[in-house]
Amino acid sequence: MSNSKETLDDFLTQNSEKKEDKVTGKLEDEFAKLLNDFINQSTEEVPPQKNSASNQTTTVVESGLESFVTPSENKINNSQMESGLESFITSSENKNAPQLENSLDGFIAQSGGGLDSFITPQVSGTSADGMNSSTSTIQAEAENTNISSELSSLQTLTIEKNQVAEEEKSKLKNEEKELARAVTNFKDGVIALAEKKNLKVPETDYNEDMLYPNYKPSVGKKIAQYLISCWDVINKYDPENMKRLSKDAGDEEYLTFAESLNDTDMQLAIISYVEILINLEICEVNYEQKREIIQKNRIKKELYEEYMELQERRTRFIKKLKEKNFPINAEKLIGNYFKAAQKDAEGAYKALTKNPAMFSPIEFDKIQPKFFGLIKVTPEDGIKANQKIGEFIKKLKV
Repeated sequence: MSNSKETLDDFLTQNSEKKEDKVTGKLEDEFAKLLNDFINQSTEEVPPQKNSASNQTTTVVESGLESFVTPSENKINNSQMESGLESFITSSENKNAPQLENSLDGFIAQSGGGLDSFITPQVSGTSADGMNSSTSTIQAEAENTNISSELSSLQTLTIEKNQVAEEEKSKLKNEEKELARAVTNFKDGVIALAEKKNLKVPETDYNEDMLYPNYKPSVGKKIAQYLISCWDVINKYDPENMKRLSKDAGDEEYLTFAESLNDTDMQLAIISYVEILINLEICEVNYEQKREIIQKNRIKKELYEEYMELQERRTRFIKKLKEKNFPINAEKLIGNYFKAAQKDAEGAYKALTKNPAMFSPIEFDKIQPKFFGLIKVTPEDGIKANQKIGEFIKKLKV
């Protein structure tokens, strides 16, 4: 029985040992598969950038696997095995991260000094000189556009000024317009006559602008001198017909003479000559009327200014007298003085400085009594006040 028990015990122990060996073997196989899958995933997720990095990762993986599978050779216990696994995971991450960073830094360093240096040549396509040349051309184009815009603005301003000047010329009054038209027609007729007989056309410094804004006698003298010089051309052109005119011919005789002529240019010159004389007279009369009106307005302005000056002087006189508190009506005194000064300025001033009471009486109630009212005011006090007022006005400068 004992032998059978021993054999049974041996059989059970062997079976249990085999089962335990199978179980441990299965566990070790499954753990090894999981470890290999984990190692393959880590190598697939972080691909090596360089050969050196890949060699290092393989050596790390192999060393970690060997140290994990053969713990008896490296004399590592179960706790050391777990710490080895954690150190393997962290070491693989810590080693691969700086390798990736180093490889990225090396790539940037090889590309030529950073992202800015990489982008700049790609954008420019050439070099810094090309960029500067393109910038200078853009600036030159901008300057040219500014210059052209300024020139165009200046041209528009000159055009507008010329238009304004022409409009001002066209604003001539009716008398000046008629005179300018008659002078132009006369000039055209004389030039036509001179061309037919090869005669010299007289020159003049008269122009239509001189009539703006109003006619002036100096312009009328220039027109009259031009008429006299052109009359010689008309006499030389047709002396026989010109003999028919009397020396004291009037406007009607000239017009009748022009109607009897067959030459249209000569008719134009004679008729325009009569129109010039008429319009010159009208302009002269208007000028005299305007001059009289201007003179009257000037006299009125001077009188008004003189009146305002007198009013200011009157106000200053009254103000100074009131400041001294004299026993007299200052407004009445100065008002009467200015009325008398319009007739006799010197006599009025002498009376004002010697006897002001002549223009306004002394007001005794305004004289302060002496000794606190114990002594009453007497006529002598009024005489003294009158003298003080005259002396004050004599020294007063307003």
